[in-house]
Amino acid sequence: MRKILLIGSSGFLGKNVFDKINPDNDVHVIKGKADCDVSNIHELRDYVANLDFDYIINCAAFVGGIAYGYKYPAEMLSVNLKIANNIYEIAKENSVKLLINPIPNCVYPGHLNTYKEENLWDGPPHESVFNYALSKRMYIALGSSYYTQYNLSSSSVIMSNMYGPHDHFEENRSHAMGALIDKIYSAKINDKKTVDIWGTGKQVREWLYVKDGANALIKCLNLSSGNYLFNIGESKGISILDLANLIKDTVGWDGEFNFDTTKPEGVLEKKVDGSIGMKIINWEPNYSLKEGVKETIDWYIKNHE
Repeated sequence: MRKILLIGSSGFLGKNVFDKINPDNDVHVIKGKADCDVSNIHELRDYVANLDFDYIINCAAFVGGIAYGYKYPAEMLSVNLKIANNIYEIAKENSVKLLINPIPNCVYPGHLNTYKEENLWDGPPHESVFNYALSKRMYIALGSSYYTQYNLSSSSVIMSNMYGPHDHFEENRSHAMGALIDKIYSAKINDKKTVDIWGTGKQVREWLYVKDGANALIKCLNLSSGNYLFNIGESKGISILDLANLIKDTVGWDGEFNFDTTKPEGVLEKKVDGSIGMKIINWEPNYSLKEGVKETIDWYIKNHE
C-alpha cells in the first residue's frame, strides 16, 4: 500500500486516476479550489501539514482549449507557474519518494509533426498554446533542477491529447473531441442538419483515452528514484474530419459539416512517439479509438443534462 497525495482529483484526468488507485492505496486528495488553492503556497503548505504521503500525483492545472488560451493568456502562464513552483516546493519539504506530473504534448516545438523527447527544446511551442505550454515546460525544468540540487525524484509524463468521461464538452473550454461530441449530439437531438468545424478539418491529432492515460500515471509509481521525462502515445493520428465522421456514425446523426476557416486550428499535425515511455513503465493502451469514443459518447449522453 502506497501513501499518495492526488492533487486535482475533481478534474478530468484526476477523477480517472482516483477511480483506478483508490481501492489499492492510501490516498489523500485535493479536489480543487474548494479544498485548497494550490497556486497559494501558504494555503497548500497548511493543507498538507497533517497529511502522511510518500508520493504525489499532480493533476492540477488551469486549462482549456485553444479559445480558452486566447482569452486568458496571462492566467494560463501565471497560475500554472505558481502551481508548478508550489508543488515542487511541497514535494521537497515533505521528502516525497516521487512526484508524478502529466504534461500536455503542446510543450513540443510548434514546427514538429512527430514528438520525440530529444527534440523538446528545439524551438518554441506553437503560438496558439504558447503560454500554457511554456508553464508546463517549467515542470520539466523544475524536475531536473530539483533532482540535481535536492535529490527530489520526479517524472514528467508527456501525453497525447486525452479524451473520455469527465472531460469538458462546452466549446470554449473543450478540446476538439469534446466540442465535436457536444455539437454533433446537440444537432441530433435538436434536428439540426449542419455542424460547424473549426478550420479545414485536415488537422491531424493523436488521441489517448483518459483511462489509458490514468493507467500510465499509476504505473509510474513503480519507478525507482531519478529524474524522468518520457512520452506516452502510439504515433497514430486521425484528421479532425475523420474524427467528426466517427462521432457522427456513433451518435447516429445524418447531417453535414461546415468548415469555419476563420477560426484558429492550431498545428496542422501532431503525433507522439511513445516508444521510450512504453518501455520505461511497461505500458500499452487497452482501448482503441473506436472503443474509447463509444464509451465517451455513452457517458456524455448519460450525463448530458
